[in-house]
Amino acid sequence: MRAWAGLVLLLTGCATTAVDMTEPRRLLGVENAVRVDAQVLGEEVRPGTQVPITYEITNQRTTPIAIAELVAETSYDPDSHTVTVSVGSEVPGNELLPRLIEIAPGEKRTFTASARLSPVLAIGAGGPPTRIPPVAFRLKVNFLGDVEPFRQLVGIPERAVADPRLADALFPVWVEKNEIVYTNTVPMRWLQQRRRDPADAMRPLTPSRPRRGE
Repeated sequence: MRAWAGLVLLLTGCATTAVDMTEPRRLLGVENAVRVDAQVLGEEVRPGTQVPITYEITNQRTTPIAIAELVAETSYDPDSHTVTVSVGSEVPGNELLPRLIEIAPGEKRTFTASARLSPVLAIGAGGPPTRIPPVAFRLKVNFLGDVEPFRQLVGIPERAVADPRLADALFPVWVEKNEIVYTNTVPMRWLQQRRRDPADAMRPLTPSRPRRGE
């Protein structure tokens, strides 16, 4: 299925702070000579909050790779209680093509992303707070293992270019060249907040008892 009929662009770019390699909750994934180190800030998430992520991609290959500048996508598997944050692109849009960032052989690039969890972890309205198990949090990095077919998109000044014909031509190549690295998971506690009952606003306030001497 074609993805991103309209392309949403990445609002974060290269970060200045590297991943803390001594952080015990650090995420790590290695696949086909591409290494991903990531750091998630915090151990708790609440409705409406965003989880900042810093991640480093190290290209241990002898050829360059590329990652598309796109907004991170968040999905949730209720069976395994796993939140997966996907960065990079699996396929181009129907009309828009994203800017690519090239990572040279032996090079390490650092990025930031933000995961919004409330839409994927929405739990019933009203009633007492719902208890759910800790969620497992992981990162999924999509990258292009062969940069040459997409050379014209590397480092372009625009965040995206509108070219339906080129997007259609690159679609099968993009699918073929896309590769994925999954990291390990870390536990996150989901704190469900009780929603206010609208009827509460209609109830009169209970007058306070007069203080002695009034």
